[in-house]
Amino acid sequence: MSRLILLNLIIQGNNYKRTIEFNKGLTIISGEKTSGKSLILSLIDYCLGKSSKIDLNVQRELDEKCDEVFLELKIGNEVLTLRRLLKQKQTKISIYFCNYNNLDEYTPKILDIKDAMKILMNKLNINEYKLIRHQKHSNQKEIDTVSFRDIFRFVYIHQHELGTGDFLEKKSTFKAVKNPHAFKMMFNLVDVDKETLNEQLVKVQNNIDKTKRELFGLNSYLEDLDALDRVELQLKVKKQLSDIEDKKKFKADVLNKSISKSNENNENKMYIKLKNDFKDISNKIYELQNKKRHLQISVQSKQILIKEYEDEYKEIEETLELNYKLIIPNQSIECPLCSSKVSGHVHNQNVAHNENAEKTLNKVKKQIVNKINLVEDLIEKELKQTEEINKEIVILTEKQSIFNNALKQYSKKTEVPYLSQIDSINSIITKLSKDLESLKEGLRIHNKVDEKEKLITDLELEETRLLKDIAALQVSNEKKDKVFKYLNKEYKAFMERLKYETKNETFIHQEQMIPYYNGASVYAHESGGLLECMQLSFIGAILKSKTEGYSPGHPGLLLLDSLSKYVGTLANNETKKEESVSNEKINDPEVYDEFFKILIELSSDHQIILVENTPPVKYGSSYTKYTFYSGKKGLIDEEKNEIKDIFSE
Repeated sequence: MSRLILLNLIIQGNNYKRTIEFNKGLTIISGEKTSGKSLILSLIDYCLGKSSKIDLNVQRELDEKCDEVFLELKIGNEVLTLRRLLKQKQTKISIYFCNYNNLDEYTPKILDIKDAMKILMNKLNINEYKLIRHQKHSNQKEIDTVSFRDIFRFVYIHQHELGTGDFLEKKSTFKAVKNPHAFKMMFNLVDVDKETLNEQLVKVQNNIDKTKRELFGLNSYLEDLDALDRVELQLKVKKQLSDIEDKKKFKADVLNKSISKSNENNENKMYIKLKNDFKDISNKIYELQNKKRHLQISVQSKQILIKEYEDEYKEIEETLELNYKLIIPNQSIECPLCSSKVSGHVHNQNVAHNENAEKTLNKVKKQIVNKINLVEDLIEKELKQTEEINKEIVILTEKQSIFNNALKQYSKKTEVPYLSQIDSINSIITKLSKDLESLKEGLRIHNKVDEKEKLITDLELEETRLLKDIAALQVSNEKKDKVFKYLNKEYKAFMERLKYETKNETFIHQEQMIPYYNGASVYAHESGGLLECMQLSFIGAILKSKTEGYSPGHPGLLLLDSLSKYVGTLANNETKKEESVSNEKINDPEVYDEFFKILIELSSDHQIILVENTPPVKYGSSYTKYTFYSGKKGLIDEEKNEIKDIFSE
């Protein structure tokens, strides 16, 4: 069963980096107000597709130190890393199909938020659900999508929802109307029409075909690079890195010797300037060659596509020739009874049907011709770009040669000790670095091949799932009753543990998909303590049902903020249990203690991240991963700066 497990949250800037690691079970983050506890949950939410930006006017320390945030997570056996910028291009999410430490070897998918969330849905084996609704202040209808973000409302219960009437963001009509549908998606209770499923199936099958073509192009490129052996590439990269490190150490030794004996003059300054110019030209040539390689890959893949279109065109031509151009002459048939002649009309049967079919095939032919013309135009543009790049490389190479000759002349005159030796080492390091980048490019292509193969596997699983859904379209009442029977049992059990009587109409409504207590819904009650208990019992029942296989669409993750808001905290040993203070808040140490017991039990099968000011010591000592303080010891803590640690090493 697919589960989403958060591994690490990394906040990063030019001079700051901090990694927040999460337990696979229960993680408690404690500390003072305004220390950055809740910000961790907000940043997780941001990486997982929250539409609104992080308010950096409020989060001043984050604004000062960090430009981007990474979320490393695991779905099934696959590790992904999501990257989202904090200050620009906030509508994009980059997905790396690897762990954070290997980002350099992978090329990310840079996607709009909605498309990034679709990938997560596919990884979690959940189909998106199209919902027809009326436009605001209009009789017009529109199609809306129930997506990962709608399911995520059952995952992240922030402090403004917990114990309030805004549970599952009820106050947002646009979101609230989709909550029952998100619930159905989690429990596979959606009734979908056959036409919709067939449309999804065609899209998936087209994606499989497209991905296989891309995979063929990538393997062809690896063959052209002579980089098919992945193990050999990895060994070469390792050796190259070792050689570069050795040369850098040697250069440092030479520089230390030369500093004391340095004798700068104007010629030396000119030499250094020429050397820098020469280096800039070399880098520019290298960039152009990389760009040229990518264009060549693109042209190759498009040529493969044209070949497929031409084969398809040929098949249609043959079909037309065989079925609609082959003339069967009329034949006279003699009646065996009266010996009269009867004209044969076999060829004229179904004429109207044949004409329509012929028109359709001719229309497809035209579409294929248009596609071929379009792709050929794109190839022509890319070939022209390649030609322009070649011209630019020739010019820069000539310029490089001139600078090289000038450098040879100056190097003869310079009086800086060890200068020629340092230049020689620099040249070797530059050459090794460029060779290393070429080798890494091969590894990136290999990783991209892995990514495409995994995508094909995922798409084939989705195809199988859709075929199953088409075969069994309607959700049986028996299945629905079974799901709610289990949910109600678990919901009541949690409510009883939290000291509430459940005999009178305490259940989860089958149509509204929300919890009820004493005949009133979670949106009708006013007591903050009761609401919090209903909400946690409801979410706890959903998590328990996932363990039993009833809710495969829930990610199996729970993020909670401030449990003690309406229930209070544990009483001191010296004090007696306090009476209820008001209708809004109950100081009940037994209920608060039971909350933690429930979360610990649920965390044996599900990941739970809890933000709480002062968790009870008997639980906090085992599960508290971080404790933040206001000021310099919060989430942004210079002592925890991993970049500083790297430099100090």
